[in-house]
Parts: sequence; structure tokens; C-alpha cells
Amino acid sequence: MVFSQSDTYRPKLRIYPHFGIGWAFPPSIDPQNSGLVLEKKILRNYVIGDIITSSGQTKSIYKMTNSIGLDFNYQIAKRWSVNLGLNRAMQVNILNDPDPIRLSNNTEYTIWIYAYKYSSIALGFRYNRFDKFFQLNSHVANIAQEAITNDNSSGSGVITNGNGLSSTTLALKNKTFIIAPEFGVTGVSSFDLPMELSVGAYIPTSFFLKQEATFFRNNSPAGTNLLKFNQGALWIKVKVPITLWTRSARKPKLEVVSKANLPKVIEYEGRKVSTGEKVVLRNIQFEQGKSALSTTAMAELDRIEDLMNQSSSMIIEIIGHTSDEGDRNSNIELSLIRAKACKEYLVKNGIKANRIQVRGMGPDQPISKIDKSLNRRVEMQIIRM
Repeated sequence: MVFSQSDTYRPKLRIYPHFGIGWAFPPSIDPQNSGLVLEKKILRNYVIGDIITSSGQTKSIYKMTNSIGLDFNYQIAKRWSVNLGLNRAMQVNILNDPDPIRLSNNTEYTIWIYAYKYSSIALGFRYNRFDKFFQLNSHVANIAQEAITNDNSSGSGVITNGNGLSSTTLALKNKTFIIAPEFGVTGVSSFDLPMELSVGAYIPTSFFLKQEATFFRNNSPAGTNLLKFNQGALWIKVKVPITLWTRSARKPKLEVVSKANLPKVIEYEGRKVSTGEKVVLRNIQFEQGKSALSTTAMAELDRIEDLMNQSSSMIIEIIGHTSDEGDRNSNIELSLIRAKACKEYLVKNGIKANRIQVRGMGPDQPISKIDKSLNRRVEMQIIRM
């Protein structure tokens, strides 16, 4: 069977489990004509230590600003797709007490922890360009709940021996909206598992919580702060894309070879290629001593991805070559690294790793003695149709 080359896109359904850690935006603090003002701890997104609960017991806590979720991604064009996501996030804000109070030999108020968790539903789009992507989601977040409650360092506050901080909720929104831009790169782990690393932000459109925090010193109010919290944060996320479904937008044109026992052939770049035959991928070349893929090389690999998606049983071998400058053993290793770079790109785009073999030939099979750059090449061999 011969598959004609086509530029049709193939809608794909993928899921993206992801985990992120981040830095929560600090709350807005209005001193309310108070002589005591809580101090923001910028870039403090975690709490590790012991606190004393309202019952007097010591409890270890390990909290950080984090996010976990699952995105469903449906491809509608070659580079465009739409997202639907479910997320669970925790925001941790740490505020310094401007006037720490020692309550006993081993208990002192120094910081106040405001930790909240919430769930959200996300909807947006994603644009892929070679090994980079941009994503923009809008989140509808439900009512936030306290993650640490009734502890001597919690947001709700505890008064002990007439000293401490008492917080009163003035307003709590049931729904808030968040805009979430994200930029990332894709790659393949050492286990041939596609992975993505991205940075992004949660930009809230409003505050979700307003609290009045009153300092008590010796049983008397010593000052009041108005606190306004939002779900803003900066994130670093790791994602693992899992392909659930692929299909062709149009059926490929098929041409039947007359006899079944003849070698199977495909058409690639206007040329018929038989099983076992090698094809020089002329758009995949490397700078001397390097293995980075150029945008031209990625475009060539996109065409190979198209070909392999049209024939789900196809197995190929990618063969790397180098010029003869330098040490032969180093060049053999470099040629293998170049072949693996091509494989990783295809695996990242959804081709199963067991359908791609790699080999490095080093400088042993040159094709030009005059232009040595032509020897820094990659070849594709069809192992099975």
C-alpha cells in the first residue's frame, strides 16, 4: 500500500496530569490607622515546622503553595487545541507579626499563616510550535477553604493570655475568575516518557476574601489591619501528556501494489521508498559538534510524524552520521545522540517509542568529500510497514 503525502491535521485527545509548585501573591494590607501592620513575606510559599493547636497539642505541618490537576486537550488544527481542566490548588501566605509576643519559655507569636485551598474548572486554548507551547486558560474557582484552622499560627487567630491576633471574615466570594497564561517546553525523559515543563501565572480578577485582623495585647485591641486575599501565584509545572485518541481528518489515498509479495512502498517527498531502503533527511543537518534540532529539522520530523500516523504498524530506524573532524569514537557517540534527539522529538509528539530504532554510524559512511556538512546528516530506514 502507498500512502500519499498530505497536509491534513489529525485531531488528538490527550490528558495532561500535572503538578506545580509556586509563589503566592501576598494579600493587600490596609493598616486601618493602626500602629501595628502585618509584614508581607515575599516569595515565602511554604510552612515547615511545629505549631500548637487550639487544644494545646503540638502538630507538625508541611504546607506549600501547590497545584495538582488534570487537563483534557483536544487538537482542532495542526498547532491549535482546546483545553478543559480540573485543578486543586493551595495558597500559603506568611505574614510577620510586627510586635512578637512571648507567651511562655517555648511559645512566641512571630508569624501568622493564612493557608487556603480551592478547586477550579479551566477552559482555554493551546498553541504548539515545535518543542514550545503557549497556553491560556480561564478558571472558575469555587469558595476557598482554610487549610490550617484554629492553630496558634493560623489565619483565624488565637488569643492566649490576652495576646495574639483575632481575624474576622468580612466577605468571602463563592466564585472567582482567574486568567492563567502559561509558556513551556516539551521533551522526553530518560524513560522515553514525554514530559513538559512550564512557567505560568494565576492572575485573579478580584479578591476572594476580606478579613479584619485585630492585634490584642494584654487583653486590649492594639490595632487592626484589613486583609484582602486573592488566588494570584506564579507557578512551575510538570506535565505528562498521555494520548488517548488519534484519527485522520481525511482518509489517506491508497494505491494498491499489484502483488502482495512485492516489497511494500510508501511515497515520501515525491519519492517511492521500499521497505529496507534508506532516505536521507536532507533538512536535518547539524552544526559541527552539536546535536540541537533546528526549526527546519523539526518541520522535517513533523512530516515523518504525519507518515507514521497514517500507518500505525510502521517501524523506522533513524541513523545519525557525522563528518570526520575530531575523534572517531566521540563522533560515533555524537551521531547516536543526534539520532536520539530526532526520536525524542517524535515521541514527544505522540509516536510510540517502540516504533523508532536509533543507530549512530559516526564518520564511517560519508556521502561527500568536498562538502563535509552534508555528512552531518540523519537517515531514515523503513524497517516495517
